[in-house]
Amino acid sequence: MAKARPPTPRRAGAGRGAVTVGYDGPGHVMYLSGKKCPIEHATRYLTTLRLPVPGTVCPAE
Repeated sequence: MAKARPPTPRRAGAGRGAVTVGYDGPGHVMYLSGKKCPIEHATRYLTTLRLPVPGTVCPAE
C-alpha cells in the first residue's frame, strides 16, 4: 500500500500546546469515523487532558 502524502505543515504559532496525530492512510480521520487509533487518542485527551506524543501516527485501518 502506498503511503499517504505528508500532512499539511502547521503555520507558525498555530496550535500552540497542541499535537497533530497523523494517519497512515487515505482521507481525513474524524472522531466519529470508526477508526480505533485516532478515537483512542482523542478520547484520552478529552478525559485526561494528556496530549499524544508529538509525531504519533496511527496505522491505516
